[in-house]
Amino acid sequence: MKIYINGQEADITLDSEKNLGDVLTSFEAECAKNKATTVNIVVDGQEVSVDKFEVFTQKPVESISTLELTTVTESDVLLSFKEIASYFEEIIEDLKLISVYFQNGQDKKALGTVTQLADTVDYFCKATALSTLFPEKFENMNVDGISIQDFFGDFMTILTDFEDAFKNSDSVMLGDLAEYEITPRIESIISMINSIE
Repeated sequence: MKIYINGQEADITLDSEKNLGDVLTSFEAECAKNKATTVNIVVDGQEVSVDKFEVFTQKPVESISTLELTTVTESDVLLSFKEIASYFEEIIEDLKLISVYFQNGQDKKALGTVTQLADTVDYFCKATALSTLFPEKFENMNVDGISIQDFFGDFMTILTDFEDAFKNSDSVMLGDLAEYEITPRIESIISMINSIE
């Protein structure tokens, strides 16, 4: 069986492992030592879904040709958060000026800012989901004293309003939401990320 970790073939010698479950248990024990965990498993080209996991773990080692594992580390998640803070910092001033851009015919600049905001929020959602895999490091994260889940609930409502204003070409509403609702929340996210040690 060939084992690939994050796309690279790994030089791993199997000892007493009889089935895939044994292999994964051994691998996860090693991951834990390095503050890492497995986030995706592919056996002979077939992704192992949660509902089929138990069945796959019973597969004998000799019946498997390739095992591809994708891992993420605590430091990967932290690095993602730091990147997100940097991306948000890049667009704060543009967000405050978004209605001005539209009014001055700088639609391309405004659209670019909206796209970057959407992409960075999506990245933040994914990083936050991954952070739950490392509770010792990230479980106490909150934004202005509010849990991440509650913060997201509130923030997503505002982003939906922002999207509606965008679709309706309501530059005044876009400007108000961007400056008075979205920007302060982004600044709070940046502060939260900067407080992670």
